[in-house]
Order: sequence, then structure tokens, then C-alpha cells
Amino acid sequence: MYELKPVSVIIPAYNEENAIIPCLKSLMDGDYPLNKLEFIIADGGSFDRTLEVLREFASENKDVTVKIVNNAFKTQGYGLNIAIENADIRSEIILRADAHSIYPKNYILDCVKTLLKVNADNAGGVMVPVGKTPFQKAVAFCMSHPIGVGNAKFHLGGYSGFVDTVYLGCFKKNIFEKVGLFDPRMTPNEDAELNLRILKSGGKIYLNSNIRIEYFPRNTMKKLILQYFRYGRGRCRTFKKHGRFTSFRQIMPPSWVILTLFFIIGTAFVSKLFAIPLLMYLFILLSVSIKGVLRNKDIGILMSPICFIAMHYSWGAGFLIEQMKGDRFKATQSN
Repeated sequence: MYELKPVSVIIPAYNEENAIIPCLKSLMDGDYPLNKLEFIIADGGSFDRTLEVLREFASENKDVTVKIVNNAFKTQGYGLNIAIENADIRSEIILRADAHSIYPKNYILDCVKTLLKVNADNAGGVMVPVGKTPFQKAVAFCMSHPIGVGNAKFHLGGYSGFVDTVYLGCFKKNIFEKVGLFDPRMTPNEDAELNLRILKSGGKIYLNSNIRIEYFPRNTMKKLILQYFRYGRGRCRTFKKHGRFTSFRQIMPPSWVILTLFFIIGTAFVSKLFAIPLLMYLFILLSVSIKGVLRNKDIGILMSPICFIAMHYSWGAGFLIEQMKGDRFKATQSN
């Protein structure tokens, strides 16, 4: 039996008038004592009704503390840091949440119990992509398959144990004193970069696959490409800062982009045989997609080959373009 510690739930938000209250209600849905919780929303300058609905919610729910802080820099990394800096001094645990997600019952309780039971510095669960439209379902399939996400255990599920990163995270507050806050320069890779610093400091990160958080993928191809392009750039910044990859899966997309250019040039000027690897790549994607359609009985998954391609090449291109900028980020423990 573990004593339930005071928890500060930090949530960066921007124009989330329709999502923020369902998010808060889902986080409050459980057995964690409300008098040991506070919710800190770092607003990045919302111009919809986000602030209004938050103030209404706070006035109607006097049994829980809701703080609204201004994220003048607007980016997620700064918002997370501002929220942490405004956490109650009595809080011993920082739980990160996203405004546009709905959390399972007892999410906070399960995260805190996992954190304390295994004596980790960060604990979290599995991201479960859920699609509403046929395109989103195809993306969700890609985000749950090794071809789409490599060996990232918080994407694949089915594994509980110590890992290199988790989705969102539930942190012992004192780990931020040891390794520093989120580094906003790493956006949108600030989570993984912080986890890397935790591991380098000798800390531990634990994945509980029984904790499952639904995630709604981007709903257009343009948004998906921009998302993964930004992911690639963020991962490259982390690589520049620390001089290392945390897993083999991070090397593959930029390497494949370079190889693809090599194969295209070889096909055009040397021999048609250079096209064979690209044809094999497309064959594998199509085969995986057909298998996914049969297994999930969802014809929308047939769109997954183009989603795989968009994810691979935009991530790889983002990494390579950021790498060509040539600047470096000093690896420090504070921001």
C-alpha cells in the first residue's frame, strides 16, 4: 500500500474550448483524492473560449484546484515549464497531460501507483491511436505497427518494464531539480529529450502497458506530413545536443531518404535494377496494409501505404534539413 502523494497535473493548451473540460473531467474520474490534486493549465494565448470555460469550470468545482497560467512564449515546452514552476510547493509528483486527450478511469491513480511501486523517476502508459475517419484509421494503424514506429514500446503496447521513453509521463518532482526542466528548443521532441537526460543521470523510466491513453491522429495528409517533419527536426536537435541516438529506429528514416535518392539516381543513370529496393519497399507496405485490412476488417486501412510513406519521408527529411543547418545545442542540465 502506497501513500498517495500530492500531484500537480500540468496541461499546455491553446484554443481547446471544446476539449479542455472533457479532458479535466476524465482526469478527475477516479479514486484519487481531489484535495491532493491541482490542475495547472498553461494557456498559450487562446483566442477562443478556452479561458472562459476554464474559469466557469473552476467556479463550479470548488473541491479541486484549477490554476491558469500564461504561456507568453506559446510553445508546448515553455508551457510545461511555466506550469511546473507554478506547481504547489507541497506537490511531490508532476503528471503531464495533453488537453485534447481523454484519459481512462483512474489514470492518475494508476500512474502514481506505478511510479511508486517500481521506484521510477517517470512512469507512463501506451498511446492508443484511434481513428474516426477512414484516413485517421489508416494513420492509427501505421502508428501501431513496427513499420511505422519501429520498436517504440509505448506505441506497440504489450510490454511493461523499464524503457527509454513513455507517452506523456508521471514524474517525481525532484527529478526536475536533478536534470532540469523541459528544453523548449527540442520541440516537439522535448519529452524524449527530457527522458534521455533522466536516463543519463542514472534515473529510471517505466512503461505500464495496462495504462492506455487514446490519441486521435491528424485528420489530413498535410497535417500528418507537417507533424512528422517537425518530429524529425525535433529528434535531430536532440541528437545535436546529446550526440547520440537512443535507438536504432531513429536512424532509419533519414537513412532511407538518402538511400531513396541514391536508388532514383541509379535507376535513371545506371541500371533499372536500382529500382528493386524501392519496389520491395512498396510491396512490403502494400502487403502489411492488406493484412491489416483482413485482420481489422476495415477497408480504410488500404490507405496506410501512403501514410507510411508520408511518415517515413517527412520524418527523415525533417531530420536531414535540420542537420544541414549545422548549429549545435549545448548539453546542459538546465534550460
